[in-house]
Amino acid sequence: MKLFSLLKEILDPTQEYQELVNDIIDQGGEYLGEGDYGVVFMVGDKVKKVTTDSEELEDAQQIKGQRTKYFVYIYDVEVRNPKLGIITMEDLQPFTGNEKDVPIDDIMEEADLLGIYPDLEGPGGSIKMDNLMQDKRGRIKVIDV
Repeated sequence: MKLFSLLKEILDPTQEYQELVNDIIDQGGEYLGEGDYGVVFMVGDKVKKVTTDSEELEDAQQIKGQRTKYFVYIYDVEVRNPKLGIITMEDLQPFTGNEKDVPIDDIMEEADLLGIYPDLEGPGGSIKMDNLMQDKRGRIKVIDV
């Protein structure tokens, strides 16, 4: 049975992915953007991200329900298979600062305490600014855990 599940994941990931995306659109999801591993929608007052990143799903489960200083609040994580799921998170605003404003050491320290590995590394050792947002008070939040 486990082999069948594994083969199904390998042979049919796009159909399952598309079904999740269609379900969110049917719920009134408003497209916000996409990245290498998924797509993001606004549904009501929450953000739903369909992702194929297994590490992100694991890290999101690790911090689900926890209020943290530097990471987006995760309301729910629905895992369809190890490489497909939906992360429901708080709605944040675009980050208005620049790379020198990012307390990277503090973020990494909190990540270590939480047992997660955030996706913050960009090309050439820069910070991936696309993975940073801010809350209504202007506090930096990492959205790609």
